[in-house]
Amino acid sequence: MAERKARIGFVGCGGHATSVLYPTLHRIPQVELVAVCDLKEELAKRNARFFGALRWYTDVREMLEKEDLDGVIIVGPPQMHVEVGKICLDAGKPIFVEKPSAISYEEAVSLARYAEERGLWGAVAYMKRYAVGYRMAKQIAASPEFGGIHFLQIEFSNGPYPAIWGIDDPAKAFLIGQAVHLFNLARFFCGEIAEVYAKLYRLTENMFAYAVVGRFQSGVPFVMNLNSLEAKDWKIRERLCLSGNGCYLEVVDMLHLRYRPRELMLPEFKVGGRTQTLTWSPEWAEVLATKAEGAFGYQGEIEAFAKACLGEGEPASTLWDGAKDLQVAEAVWESADSNKLVQIAV
Repeated sequence: MAERKARIGFVGCGGHATSVLYPTLHRIPQVELVAVCDLKEELAKRNARFFGALRWYTDVREMLEKEDLDGVIIVGPPQMHVEVGKICLDAGKPIFVEKPSAISYEEAVSLARYAEERGLWGAVAYMKRYAVGYRMAKQIAASPEFGGIHFLQIEFSNGPYPAIWGIDDPAKAFLIGQAVHLFNLARFFCGEIAEVYAKLYRLTENMFAYAVVGRFQSGVPFVMNLNSLEAKDWKIRERLCLSGNGCYLEVVDMLHLRYRPRELMLPEFKVGGRTQTLTWSPEWAEVLATKAEGAFGYQGEIEAFAKACLGEGEPASTLWDGAKDLQVAEAVWESADSNKLVQIAV
């Protein structure tokens, strides 16, 4: 007897969805792409044909009425995530929305509550939680040898960032559209954030830098360098550093892990007092094949959603996670604007 697959409807046929997420579906045995929906008929037809959907629609309500779906993936502007998300929840379908889940913390909370009130749930597309390098780092940091995480540092550089989604200040749009990834990653490793203090430096309208210091509810401190100072064509640079009890761990660009354990593996080769380092990187053939590969986490996030739709486990990031990350983003913006330490309500 064939294993049951999650029957998925996909709303949105834009650039990110088409180049990254749709190709991922064919790599996940638990997924059957039943229907595609987009306001632009030509895009819905194109993606249905390219990616093997049975049918296409330009009206999400019509799709929900005619198709027997286990869940719906929604990828578009954050305002669309809330509007279409609530329509799908009203139809009794769990949802997977691209990050950010909404344009504001208030809107994100409204979507999470809307799902809860209907006995449903939703996932938010934070693929970094499924990236192989970060999963390995999480496992190492949880080991007895590491001795707990006692300091977290994140560096993230983007190319010049635009004003998008009706947010008139690019520096604020950057926090909502991009930095939420890093806030979610920090929470993945160290739990909820208690307070932040931020400084904003502007080079141009679209090139700027945030220096953020803060503290998790556990008391562990963190530092973040979040900026849009990279060259236009060399778009993203990312580094996570974790300090344990005599141990150190870093992940660079999601692909390269370096771990310095407390004890020397080969004491006889101790040179100049330097610690021996364990390293890991994926096979480049895997990385170059497609961004949908597991190394970047896109496959993992959709596979977890599909399994949850079938009653097998839970997604790593829920609608409430999406709300909490936007809460941190708004706190950073408030701190940078007021030059004050901002407490984050539980």
